[in-house]
Amino acid sequence: MSSSTSAIFQASSILAVILSGTAIYFTQQSPARMDPVPTTTESNSTAQLEEAISSLRGELITLQFRLDAVELASVEEPATPEDAVARIASGGELEGRIIDAVDRVMEEKGLEYARAAQERADQQQQRAKLNKSRDGFVSWVDNGRAKLPNLYHRLDELDLAPQTAIEVEEILENGFQTMAFLTEQLYTDPPPEQADAMAIMGEVKEEAGSIIQDLDEILTPGEMIALGQVYSEEVDPRLGQGFINNGNEGDSEEETQN
Repeated sequence: MSSSTSAIFQASSILAVILSGTAIYFTQQSPARMDPVPTTTESNSTAQLEEAISSLRGELITLQFRLDAVELASVEEPATPEDAVARIASGGELEGRIIDAVDRVMEEKGLEYARAAQERADQQQQRAKLNKSRDGFVSWVDNGRAKLPNLYHRLDELDLAPQTAIEVEEILENGFQTMAFLTEQLYTDPPPEQADAMAIMGEVKEEAGSIIQDLDEILTPGEMIALGQVYSEEVDPRLGQGFINNGNEGDSEEETQN
């Protein structure tokens, strides 16, 4: 075997070891992930690695053809000692260039995979926070809706007019029905993007505000305060406090006008 062939053989061996080690490394990293990685992301990463390996293989094949041609020419022409020394030096230089090229590619790919892994980790963390907020909204709506009958049984304590009591029930029922419909959109398959999910939760908050506004139109400030107190005891203290605050604001406005 000539020195040129030996050089490319050594370089090819080094490349094979590097690529094999890289493949083993990424294979071992996969089971350690706590959360599943989307199939599309994995496919893209694998495709990029295969593309880089294929490109390197193509370059090596091209170099091998060139070396074969050089070796064939050297066999046909008598070689002087100076030619032999030059071929050895050329082979060492070629081997160094191949190793440098492989190192550059692996360094670039390593940084690329590190960035991709960090992006996936950030996305998973954001998704976990979003899911926690989503579950909190859903629990609040479902629990409140389930406890509304407890409130209705105590409306008589407020001394409301019969028609007003009916309207209070309708406003609460319709409001919670709308909020329940909105929270269902948070569990679609596939789940909504973060911006869409945040927008949906914002609509739930707006609907809760609409409930307060609608009740304010049919109740006096005193009735709003009384309803808020009972609502806080039987359903939810947060929205109940919203009723109370609205009633207090109404009292302040009346005192200012008087």
